Amino acid sequence: MRSQLTRHVLRRLRAHQGIPPCPTTRPSLRRYPAAARIARPVQRRTFLNFFQKAPRILKEPEVEPGFESLLKYGAMKNENLRPPPREELVKGFRDFFKYKKVNNRPVNAMQARVAHHVLKHLNEPGERSAEFTLTLADLRTAQISLQQRPRDDPTELLELARALFLQIRDLAKQKVRSSRYSRGGESKSAAVELFPDIATLLRILTQHGKSLEARHHLLTSWQSLQSDTKLGYGRTKGLWIPVLRGLAQEGREEELLDFLAKMQTRSGLEFGRSVHEIMTTFYAKKDDLETMKEWFYKPIEPARADDASVSENGIAETSSTSPPTPAQQTYAEVFRCAMRNNDTEWAISEYQLLTDTLPTLSETHYAEEAVLVIYRFAVLLLGKGPEHIEHMFKSNPDPNFRPNISIVNALIEAAVEKGDPYMAERLVALVPKFDLEPDRRHYSLIMDYRMQAGDLDGAFTAYRSLQNYDNDEDDWPLLNKLIRGLCSSPSPNHDKVLDVTSYLEQLAATLEPETVVALCMTFMKNDEQYEVIDTLSLHTVHYSWSERALISKAFTGFCLDTANSTARVWDAYALLRQFFPDTALEDRVKIMDTFFDRKRADMACHVFGHMRQHSNPKYRPTIETYVRCLEGIGRSPDLEGLKLVHNMLKMDTTVQPTTQLFNALMIAYTACEEPQRAMEFWKDIDNSAEGPSYHSLEIVFRTYEITPFGDEPAKQLWEKLHKMEIEIPVNVLAAYAAVLASNSHMEEVKKIIEDMEANTGQRPDVMTLGVVYNALPNDDFKDEFEAWSKEWFPHVWAQLEKIRRRRDAEGFRTFQITRPWKA
Repeated sequence: MRSQLTRHVLRRLRAHQGIPPCPTTRPSLRRYPAAARIARPVQRRTFLNFFQKAPRILKEPEVEPGFESLLKYGAMKNENLRPPPREELVKGFRDFFKYKKVNNRPVNAMQARVAHHVLKHLNEPGERSAEFTLTLADLRTAQISLQQRPRDDPTELLELARALFLQIRDLAKQKVRSSRYSRGGESKSAAVELFPDIATLLRILTQHGKSLEARHHLLTSWQSLQSDTKLGYGRTKGLWIPVLRGLAQEGREEELLDFLAKMQTRSGLEFGRSVHEIMTTFYAKKDDLETMKEWFYKPIEPARADDASVSENGIAETSSTSPPTPAQQTYAEVFRCAMRNNDTEWAISEYQLLTDTLPTLSETHYAEEAVLVIYRFAVLLLGKGPEHIEHMFKSNPDPNFRPNISIVNALIEAAVEKGDPYMAERLVALVPKFDLEPDRRHYSLIMDYRMQAGDLDGAFTAYRSLQNYDNDEDDWPLLNKLIRGLCSSPSPNHDKVLDVTSYLEQLAATLEPETVVALCMTFMKNDEQYEVIDTLSLHTVHYSWSERALISKAFTGFCLDTANSTARVWDAYALLRQFFPDTALEDRVKIMDTFFDRKRADMACHVFGHMRQHSNPKYRPTIETYVRCLEGIGRSPDLEGLKLVHNMLKMDTTVQPTTQLFNALMIAYTACEEPQRAMEFWKDIDNSAEGPSYHSLEIVFRTYEITPFGDEPAKQLWEKLHKMEIEIPVNVLAAYAAVLASNSHMEEVKKIIEDMEANTGQRPDVMTLGVVYNALPNDDFKDEFEAWSKEWFPHVWAQLEKIRRRRDAEGFRTFQITRPWKA
C-alpha cells in the first residue's frame, strides 16, 4: 500500500530528527472536488519493481467551487461550441460567489471577466424556468463578494459590479410592484429595497478609485432615498461618508470641498468625528500645515441622539453621548505632519492637551484610543526610550495608563516606524517584566521588525510562537514576506521554507504571486521539481492574467539566466509550458534563442515545435519566428532539427515565403553543410519578384565558400554585380574574398583587399582579415597572408593578433572569431 507520508517527513526521519511539533507536510485532503490532474508521474518498467520506492504523488489543483463551470463556458464560447447547460451555469455562478462571500476571498480580474460573460449569457432572451434563473439573492451575494479588494487591475471587477447593480435594480423594482399588487400597497418602496445595494455599489466604486462615479450615483438617487421616511436620517447619512473618504484618498481637493458642502446642505450631516478625520488627515498628508490646523480646530458636532447612524461597513450603530474628540488616526496624522514640517512645538502642545483631557474620557471608549496615541507619540514625538516608558507604567496613577499588551504593541509599532528595531526588541522585554500575556498581534510585530532588521532566524522563532494562536488572515501578507525572506537568503533553509509554506496551505491561503516566484526559483535551484509542481498546482489556479504573467516572466528569466545549467533551464521551460500555456510569444522566442546560444539546437527546435503545435493561433510562430529559428540553426547547426522546422514551414499555410525567409533557409542549410540544398533557395530568390538583398549576396557567397569548386559561380556572380553597377558593401566584399581564399586564389584576394578602400570607402578591418585568414586552406597560405597583412595593414593585424588562435578540426590555425548570420 502506498504511504501517505510525503518526502519531507521521510527525510526528517532518515536524518533522525523525528517528527516536528508542527506538521510540515502539505495538505492532502481537499474540502471540495479538485479539477483534473495537471501533471502525472512518469511510468517506467523496471526489474523487481516491488522493491522500488512508490512514485511521488503530485498535489491536485484546488479550483474554487463553481468556477470550473464558468471556465467551461468561456472555453466553449472561444471555440464556437454549444455552451454548457443553463442549470450548470446557474449553479456554478451561485456556488462560486457564495464561496467568495463566505470565505472573504477577492474576485480577481480573470474571474470577474468570466463571471460577467456568464451573466450576459444567462440574461439573453429566451424561455427559461424559475429554477434555472439567477434570483435577487444570488445577484446580491455576487455584489457583496466584490467588496474584497483584488491584487490586480479592478477594471473587470467594476464592470461586473455595474452589470450586477443594473440587474438588481430591475429585479428589485419588479419585486416591489408585485408586492404592492398582492398586499394592496403596504409593501416596501423601491428606495428601501435598493438601499443596501446602493450602499454596496458605493463602497465598491470608492475603494477602486471611482469616487466621482460614486458621487454621481449618490446625488442622483439621494432625492428618492431622502423622501422615504422608513429609511431614516441615521441610515441614509452613512452613504455620504465612504464617498467623501474616497475623494480624499484620490486627492481630489476641489471635488472633496464641493461634495462636503452639498453633503451638509442636502443631508444635514453633522461635522462628526468621521468627517473631521477625513478632512484633517487629507490636508495633513498633503503637508498643508495651516489648512490642516484650520480643520483640526473646527469643533466636532455630536451625533443626533434620536437617530441610528450607519458606519462605512454597513453596520447600524447608535449615536454616542461621549464628548466629541478627534479620532486616533486624526491625531496620528496631525502629529506626523507637524514633525515633517518642523513644527514640533505646536505638536507637543497638542500632545500635552490630549494628555490633560484624558481623565474626561475615562468613561468612554475613546480613552483607549487616546492612551495608545499618547504612548506611541511619546516615542515618536518626544523621543522617549524604554526606560522612560517603564517609568510611565510604574509612576502614573491613572488606571488608563496601566500597562497592557495593546499599549506595548503600539510602542513596538512606534519603534518600527522610527526605524529602530533595537528599541523594539527592548520594548518586547517589558512584556514579561509586567507579567503581560502576549497576543497574536504581538508576535506579528516581532516577526515584522526582525525581518526588517534582517534577523530571519528571530523572525522564524516569532512565527513558531504565532502558530499557537487562532488563524488571522491579516497575518498572511507577513508570512508571505517571511517566505520570500527565507528564500532570498544566500543559503536558504528549505525545511523552514516548507514549514511556513505548509502552514499557510493548511489554512487554505493562496500565496501571493511574488511568494510563488521566490519559492519556485529556490526549489528550481535545488532541483526540487516536485515542490515546484505542488506550488504551482495549488496556487496558480487562483491567479488572474497579470499575476500569472508575473510568474511566467520569472520562469522566463530563469531560462534566460546563463548561470543556470541547461538541464535546469529545460526543466523550468517544461514547467512553464505545462502551467502557463498563455506565455507570450516573445518570451517563447527568447527561450528558443537561449537554447541556440547554449548550442542545444535540439531543445530549441522542440521549443519551436511547441509553438507550432499551440492550440491558440496567437502563440503560433510568425514568419519572423521562422527566420529567428533558422538563424539560430545557423549559429548551432543541427540537420535533424532543421528538417523538422522546414517540414513545419511547408505545412504552415499562414506563412508566405519572402526573400528574408529564403535567406534564413540558406543560412540554416549552409551551416548544416548542405550547400546544394541551400543553392536551391538562391534560385527561388533570384526568380522572385522581390529579388535578392545585400544579406542574400553575403549568404550566397558564404555558401559558395563551402561548395566544391564554388569559386567559378562566385566569380560569375561577382562580374554580374559589377556589370549591374551595384554598390558592394564591406560584408559582401569580405564574403567574396573568403570564397577566393578557400580556393587558394591568393593574388586575387590580395588585390581585392588592397582595392577595398577605393571600392567601398572603408579600409579592411579585423573581421575582414580574420575571415580571409580562416578561409585559407592550409598553414602555408596562412603564413603568406600573415606576412603580407603585417606589411600592408600592420595596425589592423596587431589588433587581430589579440584574438586567440587555435587548431581547427583539420589541424590548421584559425582565429576565434564568430561570423554573424543575418537574414
